[in-house]
Amino acid sequence: MTADPEPRPHPGDLALAQSAARGDRRAAEALARRLLPPVRRVCLALLRGRIEAEDATQSALLEVLRSAGSYQGGATLERWAHRIAVRVTLRGARRQRDHHARLDADADADNLAGDPDEAELSDSLARPVAHYLEALSGPHRGVLLLRHALGHTVPEIAELLDEPVPTIKSRLLRAQDELRKHIRRDQQLGVRNEARRP
Repeated sequence: MTADPEPRPHPGDLALAQSAARGDRRAAEALARRLLPPVRRVCLALLRGRIEAEDATQSALLEVLRSAGSYQGGATLERWAHRIAVRVTLRGARRQRDHHARLDADADADNLAGDPDEAELSDSLARPVAHYLEALSGPHRGVLLLRHALGHTVPEIAELLDEPVPTIKSRLLRAQDELRKHIRRDQQLGVRNEARRP
């Protein structure tokens, strides 16, 4: 995702957000209906299970509606909501990790996928992509998904996570190294993709 060099105003989006912020129920419903699909896509991409993603979607959408008054119209509503959804989802995932020592690595792993490209990519790997992502630490999985699944640039990720750009670059490199290590280990062990077995 590359930012426009000069943000263009979106007066229609601004009017809708301002109406919702003033308590106009129809505007709030229209805003929620419009932003539900992009918010849900972000949550599904960042979280392992569909149930967790649906919970995060509700939380993120509520935050979007609560924050409607802060929307300035410099970007589309979708782009603005995308940023809020990323922050809310990652914050919620961090809280979950703090409360649970370790989530079951196999829980709903398949729900992370759903991308048609994954089947093609999985053919060249010993295991499905979701398996390797599940093996990564939370911060490493998060930056990889933000960069490669959601298409954010390194500066955008740094801004979303409120971290310096060098920290994000370093985290991405470590995440890629960790991912390669898991893939190489399976290749050396001769693990075969179960989905391809006759």
